[in-house]
Amino acid sequence: MWLILGAISVGWKVLVFTVGAAVPRWLITDGIEQLPTPLRAYGLQAKRTALTLWNGPLERHGLVRTVRVMSVHVDGGIDTVVDAAAPSAGAPVTVASSDAATNCGGHGAIVRAYTYFGIPYSEARIRCDTGVVEYRIFRRRKPAETP
Repeated sequence: MWLILGAISVGWKVLVFTVGAAVPRWLITDGIEQLPTPLRAYGLQAKRTALTLWNGPLERHGLVRTVRVMSVHVDGGIDTVVDAAAPSAGAPVTVASSDAATNCGGHGAIVRAYTYFGIPYSEARIRCDTGVVEYRIFRRRKPAETP
């Protein structure tokens, strides 16, 4: 009797963690194919850079199951953003340029990490070959305005 209960207890945990780890890879693409052809090489580089930012042992081996390039920014001349998640993945939108972007051809990207069952974990903002991770828990929210 106890052996059966122990097997059920272990079995459902293995099933949940196995399916939870597999779902993001089945449902979430890396977003590179949706980018315009000239920006795909930088999108791949941004994906690699973002993966190095999530370098803690728990993130690297447990929490971050897959990543997706959400958008690629090109600063220079006319500032544009190409959003991989948008239906019209080639539509430019104006963004602010930065002096740091001129040293690397003006490329930047936003890469989102997903954890078990495809739940968004955090985003990395990449500029050239460096970046910063913005964790969803610590995002600043605008204070509520009181009348």
